[in-house]
Amino acid sequence: MSTFLSSTVEIFPHQVNAALTVLSDPVQRYLLADEVGLGKTIEAGYVVRQILIDNPEACVVVVSPAALRRQWLSELKDKFHIGDFPDATIVVTSHETPDKWAGCRQADLVVVDEAHALVQAGPDETPYKELCELAHSAKRLLLLSATPVTSGYLTNLGLLHLLDKDLYSWERRQDFEDRYRMREELANSVYSLDPEYTYIIRDSIEEIRAQVPSSDVRLAQLADKVLGMLDEEDELINPDAQDEFARQVIELRAHISETYRIHRRVIRNRREAVLQEGSGPDAEALPYEVRGRQRPGLIHSHSTVVEAGGAFVMRWWSTVREHLENEGMSDHLSQFAMPLAILTSRALALPYDAIDALRWRVIGDTGAGERAGLSPREREMLASVPVAACEKAVLAEAEEDWPAGGEPSEENLKHVIRALLPVMRKAKRTVIFCGPGRLADALAGRLRRDFPKVVTAQHTRTLGAAMAATEISRWAYHMPGQSVLLADDTAEDGLNLQAADCVVHLRLPWSPNQLEQRLGRVDRYPGLALPGATGPAPQFRLAEDNGPDGSFTEAWATLLGDAYKVFDGSVSTLQDAIAQSVKSVWTGAVEDGPEGLVAQQQDVLARLGKERDEIRKMDLLESIHVSSQRLRSVPAALTEVERDWSDMEGALLAYTDTAGGGIKLSSLDRSIEGSPARRFLINNGSSRPLLAPRHWERIKDRIPDDEIAHAMFNRSRALRSRDARLFRVGNPLVDMLSDAVLNDNLGQSAAFRRIDQGMPPGHGPQPYFGFDFLIEADTSAALEYVQDSTDAAKALRRQADRIFPPVIRRVWIESGTNQPVTLGGQLAFLNRRYDKSKGDRNYNSQRVSELFEVFGGQEHAATYVRDAQQAALRFLHQHTDLAAVCQDAQQKTLEVSAVLHSQAQARQAAGRLLRDTESLVTDAKVLTSLAEGLSQPVVRVVAAACLVRRGLETAY
Repeated sequence: MSTFLSSTVEIFPHQVNAALTVLSDPVQRYLLADEVGLGKTIEAGYVVRQILIDNPEACVVVVSPAALRRQWLSELKDKFHIGDFPDATIVVTSHETPDKWAGCRQADLVVVDEAHALVQAGPDETPYKELCELAHSAKRLLLLSATPVTSGYLTNLGLLHLLDKDLYSWERRQDFEDRYRMREELANSVYSLDPEYTYIIRDSIEEIRAQVPSSDVRLAQLADKVLGMLDEEDELINPDAQDEFARQVIELRAHISETYRIHRRVIRNRREAVLQEGSGPDAEALPYEVRGRQRPGLIHSHSTVVEAGGAFVMRWWSTVREHLENEGMSDHLSQFAMPLAILTSRALALPYDAIDALRWRVIGDTGAGERAGLSPREREMLASVPVAACEKAVLAEAEEDWPAGGEPSEENLKHVIRALLPVMRKAKRTVIFCGPGRLADALAGRLRRDFPKVVTAQHTRTLGAAMAATEISRWAYHMPGQSVLLADDTAEDGLNLQAADCVVHLRLPWSPNQLEQRLGRVDRYPGLALPGATGPAPQFRLAEDNGPDGSFTEAWATLLGDAYKVFDGSVSTLQDAIAQSVKSVWTGAVEDGPEGLVAQQQDVLARLGKERDEIRKMDLLESIHVSSQRLRSVPAALTEVERDWSDMEGALLAYTDTAGGGIKLSSLDRSIEGSPARRFLINNGSSRPLLAPRHWERIKDRIPDDEIAHAMFNRSRALRSRDARLFRVGNPLVDMLSDAVLNDNLGQSAAFRRIDQGMPPGHGPQPYFGFDFLIEADTSAALEYVQDSTDAAKALRRQADRIFPPVIRRVWIESGTNQPVTLGGQLAFLNRRYDKSKGDRNYNSQRVSELFEVFGGQEHAATYVRDAQQAALRFLHQHTDLAAVCQDAQQKTLEVSAVLHSQAQARQAAGRLLRDTESLVTDAKVLTSLAEGLSQPVVRVVAAACLVRRGLETAY
């Protein structure tokens, strides 16, 4: 659990469980396919940190879109503290530089963000070819993609091929397509397994049985349980058993999903399910929430300048339509659909960008294309349609009022700013989305001059990625006072802008998917670092007075809100259906004008509704279920640990104390952004802690900079501070001190005397031996089923720890009688913390002879120790709850193992649907071996103490 405890992030079950699934698997090659906004970056960050904890010299490579490189570096630094590993190699490269990836091969871990964007090319084309070489050479691979499960089979094959080039080879693409299509039929049947509709359950089960192997014994058992609760009329035999019936149906669906998912190493959490979590073993953890959305209010300018762009687009469209009609070419009008879309997306506020887009289309002006922010795809769409002769005249007329390359005048910019001021004045952090083009840069410059006391930041293409990332931080963390962020389209993908308490859309993208990406920057988990950023941020958009019947921009805004419903909630899962609809929607616009857009509302609603149904069906097969919840809930355990953070603080400070019985490791109170923190002095030359020299040298080598040993204890405070470390397991200092204790005789053993004022006079000194036993599952047999390596051993240890959490049991033995101490008063006396002020004294080198005298000499003392340890072991096995705890864990593990065995057999028989069976068989065998190992868990002494009880008259 070290990565989860030592990362400065909040603990959410779906993120912890996803990362734990990866880290507990000897084969760490996964596709993290959570829906947008659920924290795939956090899940990947957990894995990154654990890899570095396990191997501080590891090489980790992240491949992300260029616009997100700085954000990835920031997240890894501030939340996952890659600075703790100065000997590691951390590379964050971009999608756009595949020529550099060859230098990153053989990495310990490769993380590919937005992986679907790189698999659109063919298997032998750039950049997919280079990505395959990088991915297949890596020891571990994480692909991050929110691509919906209904995406084309080639996209899925491309992603799965990166995970396993042999199982999902491109030579078998037809085979994969056939399997992919057959699973759609299974999804339809599973979707009908709804406990609310008992009258169709029987037919649904029969359909499923016809599609899956008859040898699926577990499916038969679960199905029989469900059908056994129904009478001949398919009504519940016991009407009061509705809840139990629902549980049985859900378990049946979960079995089908876990058994017949297209790839077992795809982890997909659904937004709807995560936001509704609140029951089950993980319920103790924090609920996951996003800010949400709301429909935008309207901002009217009443300025002809602000609406000039809309008028320009309307004039271009009407002129082109009239020209084609006059030329007898009306059937060619549909070709102009996407040019209309592109011009409309740049129309509002000021017309320069729309005019520049047309200028690039008509005369190929490179500078105009750059100024308009035309993407390669947009250029292709504009260039693919022959230029009508009338377009040159429209362009010339527009440039009489708005000259090519001209700068927006001060007065024109003020028209826009005046419209925005009423909403900006009510907010602390406003983000203004301007879309592609130069509008954002122009407005940012004007705002800085007019409002010097307001922090005006910008995220635009002209700044470059590094400066833009700095501007985001300046905007988000400026307190108190107001800050405004002006953003072009470079801020619409992947950035975290949930700090905003006001969102303004000066222009709306021509693609609903791009608008979804934009809204997703704000509709995210707010986090404790940004207090007050809860609930939907108020949204506004610049509107024309003409309304949807007379304005393309207004008609498009209406369709986005009422048909695509993008302002009501996330539509990320519908991205494929949306992308397929865009061309037809804009074709309706170019053929029938603004009314043609509005008229398509019902068609869009029907199309997206159908897609939602298909996604729900497939999600029942592809989304993760809770088959392992019979095992310990790690998120709940983490939450329990965090409640005791003050105990952790007390323990570390007592152990390192310089005045009492600590090891005398110096530290200072050094706050982080005003919050209490501690800085341990490792490299100042004055610290001489009571550790073996070799251990102290190792600590100094591992922590070359004292900043690594500067951290907090309170997670809530750390989350409100940037780049604040936590003193937890996984922190280098904590781990190195723990290692010193476990591997140094001075740390594992202690001998001291303690005065008992109630000890009767004349009684001689009475020694006691205390033993701390670490008890954990035996993984040696399970290792036979996986590749024998350090990495596999660590993965299996995590599995074993989830099955049977390691426990420490302390046993005290009275020396001489070898009887265990069980009375509460005696145990309290023996377990009391060492306290020199109360008379406790170590048997150091000057006083050790007195200790040996108690036993009649050093040789006799060794015999007493051995006898006491054997007595402690007997007591541990015979008179504690160890046997019962092991038996309970063993039973739960065997239950899960039996399920995996059943699923493996079913997958093996379902060859026409699936291929990856071997890994599931191995997982089942591993679990069975771990369970069997619990009959004789590993028990070892990790610490021992000798306490000599003396009366007052014998004290020295």
